[in-house]
Amino acid sequence: MDVTVIGCGYVGLVTGTCLASLGHTVRGVEKDPRKLKMLQDGHCPVFEPGLQELMQEHYASGQLQFTGNVKSALKEAEVVYLAVGTPPKDDGTVDMSFLEGAGKEVCDALVALNNEYMVTIVVKSTVPAGTNRKLYNFLKQQTNAYVQVVSNPEFLREGSAVKDFLEPDRIVIGGESPEAFRMMRRLYDPIIKREEHFMTMAWESAELTKYAANAMLAARISFMNEMTILCEAYGADIEDIRKGIGTDFRIGPAFLRAGCGYGGSCFPKDVAALEHISKAVGHENLFVEAIQTVNKNQKQRFVQKIVEKLGRPIEGATIAVWGLAFKADTDDIRESAAIDVIRYLLEKGAHVRATDPKAMENMKQLFKEQVEWFPDPVSAAAGADAVALLTDWPQYSTLPFRKIAATMNQPIIFDGRNCLHRDVMRETGFQYYPMGRPAVENTLRLKTRV
Repeated sequence: MDVTVIGCGYVGLVTGTCLASLGHTVRGVEKDPRKLKMLQDGHCPVFEPGLQELMQEHYASGQLQFTGNVKSALKEAEVVYLAVGTPPKDDGTVDMSFLEGAGKEVCDALVALNNEYMVTIVVKSTVPAGTNRKLYNFLKQQTNAYVQVVSNPEFLREGSAVKDFLEPDRIVIGGESPEAFRMMRRLYDPIIKREEHFMTMAWESAELTKYAANAMLAARISFMNEMTILCEAYGADIEDIRKGIGTDFRIGPAFLRAGCGYGGSCFPKDVAALEHISKAVGHENLFVEAIQTVNKNQKQRFVQKIVEKLGRPIEGATIAVWGLAFKADTDDIRESAAIDVIRYLLEKGAHVRATDPKAMENMKQLFKEQVEWFPDPVSAAAGADAVALLTDWPQYSTLPFRKIAATMNQPIIFDGRNCLHRDVMRETGFQYYPMGRPAVENTLRLKTRV
């Protein structure tokens, strides 16, 4: 099939590349000149495991193309994805301006082209309930083109997005047109393993499914983060509790890992949006309010633990931050816990050193000279009073900890992701403070300051 994807950001690029790998002809439309040039030069503008190789393969074959011209990209299109950003405004509501602009541009192009066959508009962006219906009504008023609109929310996890797209646990399609449903069924046929995993429903149901899924997952994380408070108060271990409840088939093990708070492009934005969607119909959603409060408090509690356990005043202390991305295997820093933690540390007068395998350049744009940047965790920790580990990069668990301890002013690690081994910390002489787990409190070997 001939597919056009409007917006080559994270979701649009993964969607277009994976559809090309399924044999569809895909044209990606990108309006940012810098990003468009990168794409046309064969370079992937985001870090996502496996994406660049797949993109380059199908770009080289011509199966995947990139342009800045909407009209030319729509000339032969049977399916048009809208995958532009819907970022949060300052008050937490959804900024619809990019989607509205893309919808109008597609509408104008369809009017000019005047194609005789049906074009299915697929809203991939996360949008409030009612958006797809409004878009459909707008298109029907503005053009006589044969157009249908469906909602197709994405459920991609950064770090495994290519696999998630090509091996989905479900595909949700919202709309009212049986013909559009059949079109989407044909489009996704190569990756539908079981018929019941292809789900059709009303527009509003599909739109709310996306928000409900992310709010539920954020709630699981927040519940476990709240449990860390009780674990630390009573001497329990959150990892034992995670295993104890995760083996209950009614609960399952996913999204039960405690830490210093969730982040990313979806959970914070979608939970906040769900709160406002609820208020729009006169309902105060106490559940989603609590999720947001717990997440904010957890980041503050992590910094307060540093203040209390550091063994010296936080003002003037040097803290090495390991990990800036909101999770491993991505360079995405949107709503990363590291942002809030670094801000809190700077406000308290600490000197912050920071490192990350992939996300450092993105974080530099935010903090610039306020933070000292290091190429690796070993050099960042040298001469530091403590380490704050904020991203669960797997390479952090295999570092030369004995060597690192010898170079620090105080061998202390505050593990905001519970990804280090307590026995290793004990054997290498570290003071070790995870979240909701028993601490390792070796005798500090303070270096003599010169």
